[in-house]
Amino acid sequence: MIRKLAQIRTRRDAVLATLAITAAAVALAMAMTALATIDAPAERQLRAVEIAAWISFLIGIIFSYWFVDSFRAIVQLKDTVDRLARTDDLTGLNNRRSFLAGAEREISRAERHGEALALLILDLDYFKRINDTHGHRVGDMVLVATAEVLSQSVRDGFDIVGRLGGEEFAVLLARCDEDAAAQAAEAIRAAIASVRVSTPGGEIATTASIGCAPIAAGDTVSAALQRADEALYAAKRGGRNRVATCTKGGGGSASSERAERQRRDAVAREPLKRSA
Repeated sequence: MIRKLAQIRTRRDAVLATLAITAAAVALAMAMTALATIDAPAERQLRAVEIAAWISFLIGIIFSYWFVDSFRAIVQLKDTVDRLARTDDLTGLNNRRSFLAGAEREISRAERHGEALALLILDLDYFKRINDTHGHRVGDMVLVATAEVLSQSVRDGFDIVGRLGGEEFAVLLARCDEDAAAQAAEAIRAAIASVRVSTPGGEIATTASIGCAPIAAGDTVSAALQRADEALYAAKRGGRNRVATCTKGGGGSASSERAERQRRDAVAREPLKRSA
């Protein structure tokens, strides 16, 4: 994309430069003509000077347009490069670096305002088996479908969603305490489990294990990630396709009674829609 922009930019600059050089050459020729006919009638000399002045004015307009247009193109190109640097190529979500930077800012903001936060890390179950059986193209389709579920399950402008790498995703839930985060995670789990991806060999489904870590005052991004990761592996050990929560100072746990209640609630509920 950047290469195409550069090619278009180069062709347009070439046209503008050609016009400017041509106008400059004509202006110079007219000026030389005026000098060569110094003995000509004054009216003729004045006419030549006027023509040269108008051509010079035209050159000024061309160069002014070129400068403004070049500046605008540079700004647009910078915005495009910045966006591509923040975005995961496949899913369009925040990439790992962008997600962590956004999470760090949001944690600082929430701590200043005394607001609750929670971090979710989810990993698609048996994803390698999907790649090995159906190929990487189908695996990519599953990743894109998962990203769409996550994007539809959070509040735009509040929560942050990103792909950490491979089949691992993360969600930072703003203004969300432990119970609300567990419910949100369960709704996301149920939504992913309901997705069907069409392939030449038929539809395939996938599930996700989710680790949930409420973020307490004084927490860092790395500490929250570690606890969410511990909870994720607790969910994996517990049989996959489930949610586990790890509080500060505690290990990953998944209360069967609460998990079953949340699972029943999620079945009857549309994908997560939380009011701001």
